[in-house]
Amino acid sequence: MDRLRLHSGISYLCLLPFYFFQMVFRLRHPRALRRTSSCWRPACTFAFSLLTFSFFLSATPREGPPSDTTRANVEASVVQILAIGPGSGDKNRECSATGFLVNEQGYILTNAHVVEEARGCLAGSREGKIVAKFESTGPQAEAVSCDLVAMDEIHDLAVLKLERPQAGKGQQDFAALDAHSVSVGSPVVVTGHSASSWQRTTQKGRVIGRVMLALDESRTENTEVLILSVPLQRGASGSPVYLESGGVVGVVSRQNPSRPTETVAVPIRHAVELLNRLGVRWTSNGP
Repeated sequence: MDRLRLHSGISYLCLLPFYFFQMVFRLRHPRALRRTSSCWRPACTFAFSLLTFSFFLSATPREGPPSDTTRANVEASVVQILAIGPGSGDKNRECSATGFLVNEQGYILTNAHVVEEARGCLAGSREGKIVAKFESTGPQAEAVSCDLVAMDEIHDLAVLKLERPQAGKGQQDFAALDAHSVSVGSPVVVTGHSASSWQRTTQKGRVIGRVMLALDESRTENTEVLILSVPLQRGASGSPVYLESGGVVGVVSRQNPSRPTETVAVPIRHAVELLNRLGVRWTSNGP
């Protein structure tokens, strides 16, 4: 609608020369105007109608193809969340999950239960920390320590922050969020890190339901979640759920307790509310 108003305004501006010359002609040749006004007015009216119609066509929204660049941004934003602590015997205990960057300042979204499991993994370790590991095409991937900013146990969400900005990471390497409600049947993409691989894996599926479910086992409060036709891989908790256009619409939480071949995801609006409460800047992919 704003674009239509803009083009309508341009149409009026384009007609100003017609009315200007008509006014000048009227002042200099008042008698001749009586004979020619019957020609000028239809001509101006026709020109106005033609210009308005052409700008209306150009202002009509057209749905474009999926943005590969935006989808690539989401994939590049995905990190592996790791915590390594002392285990039984001489073996270390390793906890692995997924998160994704929401801005260039190093803020990461993941699950609250991921943080809790990482704390359990680090129990008894004074130097152990949660780290975010970035996928790399080089010989060695970079891992950066993270600080916990906040958790929302009801919606199984947590916000982490990198202790230092990652070298070479910029605006193209964080995900845009789409807080609009996604409808049942919508195709979605999930990119995360399985526990058995250092590389990201991508799965496609659909939103097949919206149900009320308690995500925090210590509470009885239910929250609305998305059910996806995507089998959850171990280590994929905290993965972004996004549309083909690249807007993140959810965060993977856990396996569907009633159907193991399905995945439960938290609608991204709850993450947006958490980020807003914290004053953390994020980018919208919606209109």
